[in-house]
Amino acid sequence: MLSMKTPTVRSPYESRTRVLRRSLSLSLGLCVGLLLVGLNSISAQVQSVELPKRVPAPFMSYQGAGWLERPERVAEEMPDEMVAMMGLEDGDVVADIGAGSGYFTRRMARLVAPTGTVYAVDIQPEMLEILQGHVEEEGVTGVVPVLSEFDDPKLPEGEIDWILLVDVYHEFGNHEAMLAKMLEALKSDGRVALLEYRVEDGSGDHIKGDHRMSVRQVLSEWGPAGFELVELHEFLPSQHMFIFRPSGGEGMAHYDLLEAIREGHIEMVSSDLGAETVELTIRRTRPEPMVITLPVGTYFETPGRASDLIALRDGVVVLLEDGPEVWQVLARNVQATLPAPGPQDEFEIQSADERVGMRDVMWLYQGMNLQPEIEPLIQQLSLSIASGNPGYAELAELASRTPYAPEEIVGLAVAYTDSSGTDVTTKRIWAERDRFVPALTDPGLRRFFETR
Repeated sequence: MLSMKTPTVRSPYESRTRVLRRSLSLSLGLCVGLLLVGLNSISAQVQSVELPKRVPAPFMSYQGAGWLERPERVAEEMPDEMVAMMGLEDGDVVADIGAGSGYFTRRMARLVAPTGTVYAVDIQPEMLEILQGHVEEEGVTGVVPVLSEFDDPKLPEGEIDWILLVDVYHEFGNHEAMLAKMLEALKSDGRVALLEYRVEDGSGDHIKGDHRMSVRQVLSEWGPAGFELVELHEFLPSQHMFIFRPSGGEGMAHYDLLEAIREGHIEMVSSDLGAETVELTIRRTRPEPMVITLPVGTYFETPGRASDLIALRDGVVVLLEDGPEVWQVLARNVQATLPAPGPQDEFEIQSADERVGMRDVMWLYQGMNLQPEIEPLIQQLSLSIASGNPGYAELAELASRTPYAPEEIVGLAVAYTDSSGTDVTTKRIWAERDRFVPALTDPGLRRFFETR
């Protein structure tokens, strides 16, 4: 039963950024047999990063082309159903950017045949050779391989009906330049179909963190580049499907949750807190299709008898009808010593920017892959360090909830918290590091404390 509460909305402070002062190429593990992928959302070449800014992922080598042709992809990505949403016809001119082995190129070429064209765009000549081999083997026509550059897809200007990008945009090192070139290549009524693995609900978590994107991340980059969202489809098992066109029409509006409430675009019908979710029921107040998002780190403050909650991921809800829509936001308890909140608890929604340290911790974890056995605890320890000044005894007591050595768990949380931008050398746990660092068995983790 949803409780009928109207949360108070605080105006956000001016956003601040934290700048990392060193390379974030640290990779940590636990020698107790628990493999962790450390900080894989940060490029090893980056020396300083403004948080919370998305860092492009490394691109897939042509040596992994076989993975693109795996039989399981039919069930995992529903390629035929996805391409059908584009409504391709004979004579259409299409560009498959990041075409890889041509998995989608060949499907689209059959749909636009016999007079259409598919430009198969890739930055690796070896990948285009593999693609050409598949095209010849299957007797597909109308495919034009294009060797592109990192900031230029090398497409003809004003000739493209559709551009397709499947799980590749997150690799663009200069997305502004690429988006500008794509805009030039499109016809005035051209469209872009963009697919990216989801961040918000965990359905894309089998993919590395830096190879996933949230709706909020995508729209924050495509809107300023001159594109407007036309459709957002969520029928695929683990991917978003965006349809964009050049700005100037009547695309879907995008609002931040707090902005939408303040400006009257939506109203809160009811809300409910749980141990790991915040359930918001909202209704749009005007007849326009809209996308509402909130950033990771959005804070839900309770009166004090229960733990506060903080958004674990970016959140999104699409409002296409006038009736109420239930929106479940994944969240993490902030105070481990307090009980989880429940339906009876009131709360205030606060901007992620009001608690920058905690926001940056959650942003860092959003782009990582940790073992689920310890992920919640590591995140909670990091939140405690970033927001307060706990000592080793307090953190070790929490860490003892896992079967792993508390020294390793605490050390890992300290290292990750520092990498999010919180200077742990100013914290009590750093002054007490002699209580746990000598017991660390992982060389990477020991190296962090020796070189910090």
